[in-house]
Amino acid sequence: METLKADILISAYGSVYFEKCLSSALSQRTAARVIVCDNSPDDTVREISEKYACPRLICFRPEEPLTLHESCLRLAESSTAQWVRFLQDSEILAENSLEKRLEQAETFGGISMTFSAYTSITPDGKRHRIYYDLPEFVKGEDYLFNIFEETPLKRFTNILIKKDIILSSLFRELSPFSEWVPAAAAMIAMTEGDLVYSSETMVTRYETQPEKTPEPEMLLDEAESMMNVLTYIESATSARKAARRLKKELMAEIIRENTVSLIKEKRWSDIRNYIFGALQINKKAVLGTVFHISVLGLFARAAARAVKNLRSVSK
Repeated sequence: METLKADILISAYGSVYFEKCLSSALSQRTAARVIVCDNSPDDTVREISEKYACPRLICFRPEEPLTLHESCLRLAESSTAQWVRFLQDSEILAENSLEKRLEQAETFGGISMTFSAYTSITPDGKRHRIYYDLPEFVKGEDYLFNIFEETPLKRFTNILIKKDIILSSLFRELSPFSEWVPAAAAMIAMTEGDLVYSSETMVTRYETQPEKTPEPEMLLDEAESMMNVLTYIESATSARKAARRLKKELMAEIIRENTVSLIKEKRWSDIRNYIFGALQINKKAVLGTVFHISVLGLFARAAARAVKNLRSVSK
């Protein structure tokens, strides 16, 4: 039987770890092609790619740098494989990482996503082994909040996923806010319960500090993209009907007041932290884990309304 293969798709923005990332991708024996979207501000990505001169490597540079959302779509459209593995240009794959993920896909069959643990290296040089609790993913409830103090949505880039998830209409409708791109793909797959987890550490990520404080428009985009995904998730489970009935009564006034307060104080970088921090503080009072996604949806809507109000006042 022919070995299952996948394309590795890299959105490159000029990370100092890009060459390590590219080398680790090309060393994967089951990678049909490695496709790079060069969004860097200089010629570094092109020069490094040309140095490898590998027939499986394709590197293209759009006329204008793309957002991560746009880059993911362009890469997926360029792929001819059924499965794709997205990489940030600060991620380094372990040996045979892709092969092991594809073996999972073959073994279990009928799934649309596999993922694994990884090691995160923070800007202070500390190493953290990040893991996920599979039962929570399969249930689709409380799938992040039981083991993390902060919601690790951006960590969903550590996935092997069927290309048709990325090319779905829901994914295309999402805002180009970067952290929600891989999260959306994972959530779409998760709602159908067809994903597999491995506790092996398959990738090392070098975390970088954000370059600038989010602007109000970006926060609005983020909130609206959250609403798109959450609407899909809420409609997938009948249990969330009860959550929708109660969430306004329990949380609306608190969220509105605090979010508006943060905006009035122009604390843009704190709004997202508040959304997830408040969720952690209040989750035990929200009658069980089934409500978490719905409450998160409320936070998104509250943030969106508040930022829209700010925009209208500032005109």
